[in-house]
Amino acid sequence: MGQENSESSSYDVVKGGLEEIFRAHGQKVKVEIRTHIPATVVAYDPTTNRATVTVQHLRVVRVRDLTRPPKAIVALKGVPPDAEATLAPIVLTQIPVAQLVTTRGRFTVPIDPGDTGMLHVSDRALEKWLLSGVPADPGLALTHDLKDSVFYPGLAPVTKPAVPPIDSAATVVDGTPNVKLGSLAVSPVPRWVQLVAAIDALLAAGNAVGTGSPGTTGAAAFAAAQGAWNAAKAGIPSTKVLVE
Repeated sequence: MGQENSESSSYDVVKGGLEEIFRAHGQKVKVEIRTHIPATVVAYDPTTNRATVTVQHLRVVRVRDLTRPPKAIVALKGVPPDAEATLAPIVLTQIPVAQLVTTRGRFTVPIDPGDTGMLHVSDRALEKWLLSGVPADPGLALTHDLKDSVFYPGLAPVTKPAVPPIDSAATVVDGTPNVKLGSLAVSPVPRWVQLVAAIDALLAAGNAVGTGSPGTTGAAAFAAAQGAWNAAKAGIPSTKVLVE
């Protein structure tokens, strides 16, 4: 990957004069300032709204001496003191997930293993604020630490396109298996199941009355209505939207 793309560490070797030393130091500072980084969900707990995620940028460090190798090497290229080691992906636990939840409303999505998104890295430690919810001194001297990230779902690589594709002509709200309008929603909307049952009962009662009355006009009328209704209700679209 080359030094420009590598993380600086105690394994780096800086060659050249003063200019090269300053350039390498500047690169080290920039690489260590974490701001945003893609991640993939390993596990999610909806009760705590916390996720375990795998950071999708691999770390690459220079290796000076193989007798002091960095931990978690997954690949090694070159020969020390100019070798480059690729390290295993970083796994972060207990990462808060950004869901659109306010005092009077919410728009939440289920999170599954394999879902991808972006980690937004806080400039200071988040723990005290997360535990108290009030202005707090971060306490720790850490800055831009990956452990102080928030996962925002949605960012995806080109290898994982939206299915079906994004609709450029309309706003789409969709979900599998259901979309709930209200946190306690259980019934389909519109309440067509109840409506169908009521119409079925009405026609069945009419048929019973028509059959027991003199003449066949009433019975025939209800039978015709029943047949037309049976044909029509088969075409009523179902819905995955649930309401309270």
